[in-house]
Amino acid sequence: MAQTTREKTALASGLVEALQSPGTWTWAYVDASGNREDPRRIAALQRRTVSDALTEQGGSARAVEIIEEALVEQPGVPAPVARYVLVRDDELVLSEVLPGRLRGAESIGTGAVPDLLPLLAHRPFDLPFLVVQVGRAGGGFRGYRLGHAPSGAPEDEQRIQGRTDTLHKTKSGDGWKQSHWQQHTEEIWKQTAGEVAAAIEETVKATSPRLIVVAGDIRARELLRGELSASTRALVTEVPVDPRADDASEKALVQHVNLALARVLASRRHDVQDLLRTHEGRGDNESVSGIGPVVSALQQAQAAVVALDAGALGDRKLYALDAAPWVATAPEQAAGAGVLAQVPAVCALVRAIILTDAELVLVNAASLPSGAAASALLRWPVGPAVPA
Repeated sequence: MAQTTREKTALASGLVEALQSPGTWTWAYVDASGNREDPRRIAALQRRTVSDALTEQGGSARAVEIIEEALVEQPGVPAPVARYVLVRDDELVLSEVLPGRLRGAESIGTGAVPDLLPLLAHRPFDLPFLVVQVGRAGGGFRGYRLGHAPSGAPEDEQRIQGRTDTLHKTKSGDGWKQSHWQQHTEEIWKQTAGEVAAAIEETVKATSPRLIVVAGDIRARELLRGELSASTRALVTEVPVDPRADDASEKALVQHVNLALARVLASRRHDVQDLLRTHEGRGDNESVSGIGPVVSALQQAQAAVVALDAGALGDRKLYALDAAPWVATAPEQAAGAGVLAQVPAVCALVRAIILTDAELVLVNAASLPSGAAASALLRWPVGPAVPA
């Protein structure tokens, strides 16, 4: 039997624990970018719109107040950026800054089950990465996690200053003296690259990044690459610019990082789709397709990875349960658990995916077997049909 691997979740354990207990949830997922004309006025209007919408939907005054207060805080992250605020029973559960553009439409609501799709759209799995900037006189790097704002923690940023006793000097002429000088300078650059590389290797061991983006002086990048281990070098993608040069170079670095992250996510999506097609073709019962079979797999905590096209679910609804098996297509499937509410299928499925420690991969239904809105890779095969 093929081994189905699952990516590690990026969600906080506190959220998973909170989802296990019934409550009234109130949430807001909105664009918080400040690169708009009169951003303060727009932000104030947005808070009013969110408050009015939640009040109209029956949100408690205290929950609405908590969300409005959270949205007053400035993200502290360059645009584009989104905010996700989640309250349960008038207590703040999450207030998250989500770098990047909105992943779909804004979501504002209250009910027995929150809309967690935006959170997982920004943070599909735990993806740490490093951004390194190097020059001939030293270098530095900062650690990040996909979908998370920079933490500002000292351990997430390191700078290494190399020897500068000769780097600022110049020599004219030729002959053995000039050659000796150049060789000495090159040795200093290489030593500095070795110090930066050693710091990177230590961080790689501690944080297991999936990607390392290196920018800076072309010779410094070359020397650094030569000092890295083969396994670390395999994670490196280089930006052919020095971001310290000008704003255009800084933008090029940001674009390169976003593109590199998109490639990692696309690769994961492709791998899951390929596995689903392979198992479907073999008929080995290691995958299922369709809402009913996927719900059944989630009820048994059998689904390792769920591929979902949220848009293809349309207005379909499912039953959210207050205990395992967490989700059902009909009340009689509750297996002794209480029915919380009939809710949008995407909300019920995402909640069940989180509570059963499965991975969510957002896809287009056209890429899934039989064009189903949902498919799943299983932790163990579906058993053979029982004879009538």
